[in-house]
Amino acid sequence: MNTADNSVALSLVGFADPTATRPYTRTVPKPKPRKKKHAHSHAKASRSGNPAVRRAEEEAAQERALARSEWSWANSFTGFPEEEIDQEAMDNAKADAEPVIAELVAADMPVSWLEDELCRRLGRALTAQNARHAAQLASGEVLVLDQDTYSPGQLMDAFAEEIALEAVRAIAGVDDPEEQQSRWRLLLAVARIVPYPDARIPIGAVEDVRNSVVQFPDASMVTTPTGPALWCRDVFGTRFGITAPFTAPEGPDRWYLWDIDACSGEAYTVGAGYFPTSAQAFSAWQEAVGPDAAARSHLEPISDADLADRILPLAGELDLGGESESQYAEFHRCRRLAHELRVSELRGDTTGTGPAPQGPETVNDPWIAEFANWRAKHRPGQKVVPDDFPSDGEPLTDDQVYDELAFIWISDEIPGLAHTCSPHRIALTSRSIGDLYDTETADVLRRLLPDLATWLAERAALPPHAADRVRACAERAARSDAELDEHA
Repeated sequence: MNTADNSVALSLVGFADPTATRPYTRTVPKPKPRKKKHAHSHAKASRSGNPAVRRAEEEAAQERALARSEWSWANSFTGFPEEEIDQEAMDNAKADAEPVIAELVAADMPVSWLEDELCRRLGRALTAQNARHAAQLASGEVLVLDQDTYSPGQLMDAFAEEIALEAVRAIAGVDDPEEQQSRWRLLLAVARIVPYPDARIPIGAVEDVRNSVVQFPDASMVTTPTGPALWCRDVFGTRFGITAPFTAPEGPDRWYLWDIDACSGEAYTVGAGYFPTSAQAFSAWQEAVGPDAAARSHLEPISDADLADRILPLAGELDLGGESESQYAEFHRCRRLAHELRVSELRGDTTGTGPAPQGPETVNDPWIAEFANWRAKHRPGQKVVPDDFPSDGEPLTDDQVYDELAFIWISDEIPGLAHTCSPHRIALTSRSIGDLYDTETADVLRRLLPDLATWLAERAALPPHAADRVRACAERAARSDAELDEHA
């Protein structure tokens, strides 16, 4: 791939210039602090970790959205029913959308270009809004952010509504036939981006306009995968690349890439976008992850559809703050295409021959037993709870400590990553321990991290350079006064 082609491809995604050093584009959000305690409640607030449940919830949400009233594209432009949309924020979103739409119509470009450029403009608008508010806050201006700040979903609604209205108006004819065609191509572009269930609105508009005029553009609004998905993992097993070919509006299929970080126990799409080939998508992922972490990685068919379902992004997820412009650009499209991949038969092994779906109840006890047995063999006579541990009531036992460590380490959402380990994950775990427990209990748990890192590194057969990084981070984490780099 030549330099020019590479710069065009990378401009679509959440990856920086490949010549830059480790273009990791986003900080994974820190876990929210909990009340400090000795024992946990075993209650973690999160979306369902079961992909079947999550798909059912997503489908039910779609059906509820469509059942609110008899669907019609003509009356749906009044807004999305039952949504509490702040009018001031929506007005601001429309004000930012209108000049962009005019520019895109005037550009008179193919649907594929309009689709990519519309994504870029969405990212630019959201980033500019954040920058304005950051400047106002820095100047000491008091703001009520939720009154006039639009969300990514509100901005997408504003674009979709205005583009659909413009396309409908064009049925009656405009002075310039090329402008008429450009409006319709832009409608096709937005119909390829909006996540479900809201995608039904621009898709319905396309179908109605296409049935009303014979000269409607031939470009496709279909966004289904056309071949099996592939994936890769970094050396630590917590950073994923998933890519699949999708129908393009014109020309050959393109490969969409999701770069997903699951170190925190939840999956975050830290980069995404289209590439001409799977090899170019993989190359961009390698650049983002870095040469050491990607050293043993390669693309292969997805062997665990359950795990892929758990880590791909879902429609309806909120932005968490801190997104880069390129991440905002793909905020909607990455969720739309993830839905298309989930409902296809092309996301990996779904025949029952792959790994059985795992839940925390099937992972925690064997995980605890295996780690405890490893410590008994390699650390004979070494107590988990020191004799001088302060106790104002029932004493803390070794079993309780192992149980607490499993609670922290094993994600309800992605239990299949229970046996993976990275410096980043060690650092996040150490921080969570400090948030959740009193000082004495936290010290006991942190002192287990070096053994945990050694056990998991051996179990995963990490190469020496990776195992050394994990153990070094765990040794630092075992000291309560250590400053850890959570992006290590």
